[in-house]
Amino acid sequence: MISTDKRPVQLVEFTAMHGVRYSVTLGYLKATSTADADLDNACDFRISVREQSGGERATAELLDSWDEPFVVALTVFFWNRAQSLDLARQVKERWPNCRVVVGGNDVSHQQEPLFAEAPWVDVLVHGEGELRFRDLLHCFLADGDLASIPGISYWADGTVVTNPDADRITDLEQIVSPILTPVYSDEEITGSSMIVYETNRGCPYRCAFCYWGGATNSKVRQFELDRIYAELDRLIRLMPTDATLFIADANFGILARDRQIAERIVELSKRYDKRLIISTNWAKNSNERIVEIASMLHTADLTGAITLSAQSFDTEVLKIANRSNIRTDHYRRLLTRFRELDVPTYTDLIWGLPGETYDSYLNGIEEVLSAGGSPVIYPLLLLNNTEYSRESFKDEHALRTRWMPGDITNPELIADVVVAHEAMTPEEWVDGMEFRVTMTLFQKILLRCALRVMHATTGVRMVELCARLREFLLDECPDPFLRAVARNIAVAYHDPAAVDMPLLKTVIGDQIVVPEEVHFQALLCRAVATESGTAQLLNAAVDHLCDWLAGSGFDVDRVLVDGALSLDIAATTILRASLRGELVEAEFAVPAQSWKLLVEAGDVPSSLDTRGMGNTVRGTVWAPPRWVHYPISVYALSIWHGTGRPLHDLLFALHDTRFTPPGRVPALAG
Repeated sequence: MISTDKRPVQLVEFTAMHGVRYSVTLGYLKATSTADADLDNACDFRISVREQSGGERATAELLDSWDEPFVVALTVFFWNRAQSLDLARQVKERWPNCRVVVGGNDVSHQQEPLFAEAPWVDVLVHGEGELRFRDLLHCFLADGDLASIPGISYWADGTVVTNPDADRITDLEQIVSPILTPVYSDEEITGSSMIVYETNRGCPYRCAFCYWGGATNSKVRQFELDRIYAELDRLIRLMPTDATLFIADANFGILARDRQIAERIVELSKRYDKRLIISTNWAKNSNERIVEIASMLHTADLTGAITLSAQSFDTEVLKIANRSNIRTDHYRRLLTRFRELDVPTYTDLIWGLPGETYDSYLNGIEEVLSAGGSPVIYPLLLLNNTEYSRESFKDEHALRTRWMPGDITNPELIADVVVAHEAMTPEEWVDGMEFRVTMTLFQKILLRCALRVMHATTGVRMVELCARLREFLLDECPDPFLRAVARNIAVAYHDPAAVDMPLLKTVIGDQIVVPEEVHFQALLCRAVATESGTAQLLNAAVDHLCDWLAGSGFDVDRVLVDGALSLDIAATTILRASLRGELVEAEFAVPAQSWKLLVEAGDVPSSLDTRGMGNTVRGTVWAPPRWVHYPISVYALSIWHGTGRPLHDLLFALHDTRFTPPGRVPALAG
């Protein structure tokens, strides 16, 4: 229990991430407040980071664990808004004299809708909250006048009052480090699966869909390098192996010193013998520095795929979004450069941007796929404090939104999702959301090689081939479970309440570790459940495509396609290792002409030495032993997000043993 001689101050954040016990936001609030001797003597600060999945029971347990608080402060994002404001309500009902303070980018500068929605909130802090919260506590303790504190809104005599804006914090050293002070214990850092970390603040870009630059358009401000080095030393020393260090800068790599920071991370990881996952928001216009940093981290086995942030390739869409984007020729050069260094990449795209038509959306996906990239497609969420969220903008572009899960299989992540605008109908939006599932399932995993060969030898666009596979999955697929799951996708996007979770759980069983894109997870698990079933499914899919191509007047070389298919079928052994915990070898035989196409596109490792193998590249693949401990749910989502690459994650042994490719028969398994 909290000691009676200090006022209890509860700092709360609900997180969507499993296993997270660390909040950088709450850490800053506590560290900056306790650095003030008067506040440290007067208040007892407690941080509570709770997973949203705990629901009402977790909220009740949290409240029951508290003595009457002096202040409760919550950090609010769009994904935890409902739960945070409901906790605030319960706090006020139980302890009417407690001051309830909220802040965060979903509620900053939203005083009218916030206080209408949650009149039990006492104070809203706008923008950076560390210094404002410290000042608020002094005011509360002295029973002072809130009018003296800039950058807040509050109730006064039944009316919401908003004070003038506070100045942006120019000297970030005013924000006390929660890592170099006893805010978090060693055990709390060691017990957290992710640490969110900042080396700077601000974003020079003005993307209309983003809170960072669109709302602030701020100069990049930097924490001191010596502080960063000291913080990284403690974090990397204590973090558990395979935990994620997320560098939450808006554009990591934009500054020359970011290379020094990356070098220090590599050095510390070696010193403490730690294998961490370093994730970040890479600089929007990637440059040679980004390539060098990414290559350095990848070589040290500290990062997965690198983000190439495109969002769209349509010039009119980008103009509306105030988006300075990677030029197409530069984009292809970057992909080639990363491929030469064997550094995986993925390309962010957003479906639903104003001005984007269904055709231009497919054109953007085709640009990524034909260049050998990996598209990761998100719906457009209308975030508060962005240009897109302004009423005048919404009217001008006829934006229609729906309050629904951004991911229809995760009802906790509710957002304002754009489902139509002047260039996109609601039906087209559903088609686009459905298309990305089929594309990811077949192009990134199940038929990556066969599709590449078909595309390269016929000239038919990848997106057209994927569209035909969508038809196959819905109507021609021999597996009724796959058809049922595929049909539920469109139904659920029309009505999120229609998600057939019992069906999905019938297919995927207890394999759902992460409740995200569960339709995709279920399709993948079903498709690779057995060697014979996989071969039957993929043979049928290729037959479907080849029949359509032939009927459209294209000549299809089945020798080249079936050879590539043999590698696709063999590659699914890594998925079964994750699904069933079994290590099984599988063989393939790919014509040299097909193999060359796959290498050029980056679909298979370029490091494999095929010299002297003649007209056919033959070999065996198997999963690394640690894959038997890798939950299929986690691996499937790593593929979805572009970091997992089955054909690169596999172990290869090339040989010259005579082998018949399984284009017409089930794949051989050792």
